[in-house]
Formats: sequence, structure tokens, C-alpha cells
Amino acid sequence: MKETKKKQAGWQLPSQLWGRGWGKGSLYLRQALHMMKEEKLFSGIYIAGTALAIAFTMVIAVVYYAKLADIEPEVNRSRTVYVLPMLEIPKNGYELKEPTNYYFPNEVKEWFYPLKSVEVFTTFLKLDDFRRDKAYVWNKDSKPVPVVERLVDANFFKVYHFNFVYGRPFAPTDSVSPICIISQDISEQLFGKGVNPVGKVLNLGCDLRIVGVIEPTSSIAEQSFGQLFMPTDDATNMITIVLKEGCSLADLKLELEEIAHKRSVSSKNLDYSFENRILPHAQLQMSGGRTLSSWKDILLSLFPQVLVLLLVPALNLSGLVAARMKRRLPEMGVRKAFGAKRRELLHQVIMENLVLTLCGGIVGLVITWLLLYVFRSWVFFAVSNHLTIMPEPTIEGEMLFSPFIFLIAFAVCLIVNMMAAVIPAWLSLKNPIVESLYHKR
Repeated sequence: MKETKKKQAGWQLPSQLWGRGWGKGSLYLRQALHMMKEEKLFSGIYIAGTALAIAFTMVIAVVYYAKLADIEPEVNRSRTVYVLPMLEIPKNGYELKEPTNYYFPNEVKEWFYPLKSVEVFTTFLKLDDFRRDKAYVWNKDSKPVPVVERLVDANFFKVYHFNFVYGRPFAPTDSVSPICIISQDISEQLFGKGVNPVGKVLNLGCDLRIVGVIEPTSSIAEQSFGQLFMPTDDATNMITIVLKEGCSLADLKLELEEIAHKRSVSSKNLDYSFENRILPHAQLQMSGGRTLSSWKDILLSLFPQVLVLLLVPALNLSGLVAARMKRRLPEMGVRKAFGAKRRELLHQVIMENLVLTLCGGIVGLVITWLLLYVFRSWVFFAVSNHLTIMPEPTIEGEMLFSPFIFLIAFAVCLIVNMMAAVIPAWLSLKNPIVESLYHKR
């Protein structure tokens, strides 16, 4: 009895409302699919425009994800800070002195080991400062094999998490030993597959005994990539720091400012003072190797890319939708004359564009994979000063199939597409019924 009274009073039960909403959604979906069959040219252009926008947006997102996310072996990128050689600032206002100075072992021991905000750090020479061409290694049974050589300390394998297939990482006492660690792909070229080369000797102008073999990594991780590692405790021009949990970049800056002050005071050249150069991993990567770039400059440089990739397709789609809505004014006028509300007509337009955008997203995902596979060398190294000695990058599944990246790119394009579709549709549906019907003449 109560239920009957509610129906008479215009009330509907939740189940009825759900059924009604689902029924309308199903109807809108069928209408959208029918529209795609009837207007193949419009649908094809819309899907292609959306697919390209999503594809290029995803390519940029995947590139920066691969360079910024905590992925092996650079699993601490979010807490990684790079300390470059200090700048010498003239006190008399003349030009800066080139930062050619290095951090020497005694300075590293005195200044960096006591830092309270540091969990672990590693010192090494930047690859481009000691090696411009590929090195070659060989043994008595193999031809010379090109390798990317790195000079690192024992902490390198604590900062970067490599998976050891055989052997061990360097120990602090290994710094003066003629030993090396090689990647598995180099090991297989020199000694064959399935062979444990630990203890064997290879030649790099001198004999080096192998103490470990690591799984190959991608050259996308430029800061840690190498195929042959040798221990060193010599002067360094790069210090990579992993901050302690709970410590911030500001904490590290305060401690390093004290070091710079001490160095200025103890310096024999009283005409210069010293200034730190500290860069978080994200800033170093997004600046394309321009180590003095600020976050403001980086974001401003990315803005035109986003503008071109999203807004230009959106404007084109908006024009297409506006022209299409103008052709459909008579249809909308007839439906409004028979009692259809503007909201219902707008819901139909939204459903049609949602279906088209979803199709464009799927096509865009396939285009993204093709672009990243075919042009991977150019794509991944376009935003950095890539060294020519680096091999072609390998792409891990985590980079290509990250649901988070696709959902973000799809959501951004969906919002832009919906705005491009809803605004002209809303303006067209505001026309009076008589004016809409007049277009049928």
C-alpha cells in the first residue's frame, strides 16, 4: 500500500531508478554505435585525432616515467640527489671560474661521511669526462667486444640495486685491485652462455679478474648503466646521495652550505668563495642535461609540447563536433518537440563522444607501443645529453604497460575531448525548437 502511494506521488524505488538509468545508458550506447556506422568519416577522423593525441601524450609520459620513477636498478630516484663540483664565485664581481675542481678522497672522507641527512652515497667519475669512445675487452678465445666502462666505488652497488647472477659486488678493500664486474650479456659474448666467469681474466689493455656478473640493465637508466665496472678511490666529479627516510633536500643543503663555507675559509685563494651545485634526480633528468636549469624553466619548456599535443587536436575536434551538431539541429528540434529534454540530448552527445574517445584510446595505446619500439633510441634520449657510446635502450614491460600512465593520459584526453564536444553541443541545444526545425528546410 505504501509502495503504491509513493508511485502515485511520483516517487520511484532505487531499483527502478537504477533500471531506468541503465536502460538509458544502454540506449545511448546503441545510438552511439549506430552513429559510428552511419558517419564513418566523422568517426574515423575523431578516433584518429584522439588516438594521436593520446599516443604522443603517452610517449612523453612513458619517457619521463622511465627516467623519473623508482625502477631497477635506480630504485631510490625519489630520494637521490647529485652533488657536482663546487662553483668558484669571484668576490670582486668578475666572471665565474669554470668548475674544473674535483672532490678528492680526503675531502670526501672529511666532508660527506659525517652528513646526518645521508643514508648512503657513491662517488664516481662522470662517464663523458673519461671515456668518449667505446672500450673493448677480450680474452684469448674471443674477439674484442665493445663495452661501456665505469669507474665506481664500493658504495655504487648499495646506491644502485643490481641483480648479481654470479659473484659479488666490490668491497672497500678492492679499490686498488685489478678486478672488474661485468654484465651477463658481455660475459656470454666472451665466455659463452651458462658459464660462470668469476675468477677468469679478461683484457682491457691490462688483465682484469672478474669478481661478479650482473643482469643487464637498460641504458635508459643513464646514471647507473654500465657493462664493465672497475673499482677506484681516486678524485671524483660526481657524488650521488640517497637521502635518509624523513630527511629533505633542505636538510642536505644546510649541511653542504657549511662544507662550502669551510672550504671558502680554508682556501688559499681569498678572491673566490665556493658554492654548492645540488640537483635532485628529477630536476637533472627533466632539464635535459642543463644542470643549472630551474623547475620554472623546465615546466615552461614542457608547456608548448602539452599545448600542441592536447589543445590543437581539441580545437580541431571542437570544430568537427560544432559542424556535426549544426547538421543535427533538425533532428534535435524534432526530439525536443516530442518532449526530449536538453539534458537527455546532451547525455546522448556525451555518450557518443565517450565511445569515440575510448576507441581512440585503444588505438592510441597501440600507436604508443609502435612508436616506443621503432624509435626507442631517439625517443628516450631526446630529453637528455645522451652519449653516443650508449647502446640502444631496452624497454621493460613496466614502462610500456603501466596502467597508471595510460589512465592519466586517457583521463587528460577525455577531459579535453569532453570539453571540445560538450561546449559546442550545449550551445547548439540552446537554440529554440522552431529555429532548430527551420534548419530542416
